[in-house]
Amino acid sequence: MPVNNAAPRPAPAPPPPAPAPRAPAPPPRPGFPPGSVHHGLVKALGKKAVHGFPLVTLTLLITAPAVLAAALLRPRSASARRR
Repeated sequence: MPVNNAAPRPAPAPPPPAPAPRAPAPPPRPGFPPGSVHHGLVKALGKKAVHGFPLVTLTLLITAPAVLAAALLRPRSASARRR
């Protein structure tokens, strides 16, 4: 009778647990179409919409001449006067 001197094999490792199912994505929130939020806010506050220059344009119209005037009116250095 043959004798088996080999060590017994270990039991195979159990398979890894299956990943948990992902939660479904939340439903989209109802909202205003793009570009209409301002108008909805104006309606909610009961104010009339102000028509005029956009804020960036108004800011540039005010600050650009002021910056140019400050650059032109600043005192020159001593080396610039010698020329």
